[in-house]
Amino acid sequence: MPRPFLPVLLAAVLGLTTAWAQAEETIEQVLLRSQAQRLADRGPALNPSPESVQNLRTSFERLKALAPELADVELQLVGGDLYAESLFGRRVVAASTAVGELPERERLLMLAHELGHQALGHWEALAGLYHQHVPAAVRRELTDPVAGVLGHEGSALSWRHEFEADAWGYRLARPLELGVEDAVGLLLRQGVLGDSPTHPGTRRRLLQLRMLENEIAGLPVPEQFRLMQVSWRGDGAASGR
Repeated sequence: MPRPFLPVLLAAVLGLTTAWAQAEETIEQVLLRSQAQRLADRGPALNPSPESVQNLRTSFERLKALAPELADVELQLVGGDLYAESLFGRRVVAASTAVGELPERERLLMLAHELGHQALGHWEALAGLYHQHVPAAVRRELTDPVAGVLGHEGSALSWRHEFEADAWGYRLARPLELGVEDAVGLLLRQGVLGDSPTHPGTRRRLLQLRMLENEIAGLPVPEQFRLMQVSWRGDGAASGR
């Protein structure tokens, strides 16, 4: 469920990797160019397993059938290892054919998370935040003065988006006979990850999903869950908590 180019984008916008920001590029142009380069590096899906491709397409269409507002979102197949991402500026979810090799329920959750980013307009919100702080071309003299506040606000917004996409995707896919144990299986494929500037850690994400499942099922939320409740504002993102 990654957004793999976000750390690069944060660096570019904050003036930490000026090579990413060419002369007179806007933030939106930085987003689109870095995304295009990353997809080009992955390349197309070469000689994929027909079964994996069919699995991907079938799962994608099953999810879209549950969310008519996403009828125009397309699936783009790419090469490489396990990967899926909602693309900025396009009604497209890119996914590697390796996603088609996952157990069906994990595959549904991974794709549903990315569809959540599309449904909730997350990339537009993120671009809007950057544009608010750097409305002109991305240049060091403009980004350095706002680096601290933009880094904090960008991390907080990214955390919130990840929690929201997890919840939206889980609600969408849950009627397809899956549950929290499937989310555990999917998230643990990357190991137990700690908090990062762009993503809450694995434990935070699973805690939210367990609380959500209890709420959907009409069960009380255990007090220990409430004591550990996820910060929806993403306060831990910038502080490294």
